[in-house]
Amino acid sequence: MDFQFKDKYNIDDLISLITLLRAPGGCPWDREQTHTSIKSNFIEETYEVIEAINKNSISGLREELGDVLLQIALHCEMERAILPLMMFAMSFAKSL
Repeated sequence: MDFQFKDKYNIDDLISLITLLRAPGGCPWDREQTHTSIKSNFIEETYEVIEAINKNSISGLREELGDVLLQIALHCEMERAILPLMMFAMSFAKSL
């Protein structure tokens, strides 16, 4: 699977990219990550979201929320068989 560069991306592209990075032949760093190894990244990105909010920085907020979404996608991909990202999103939407 090759990742295609385009002008605009959607959630399916994010899922494809994460799948590609964690697949055999993908990124060695991404493949070796576990929930435990990246949990501090999740916390750090969450604090950075709060910092962007405190600074009233919309561009910073956009960037940091993207980083949080990446963390969510990584955790979902690690448990792809039981927690695919789209199923997670649908369950979340139903709970609202």
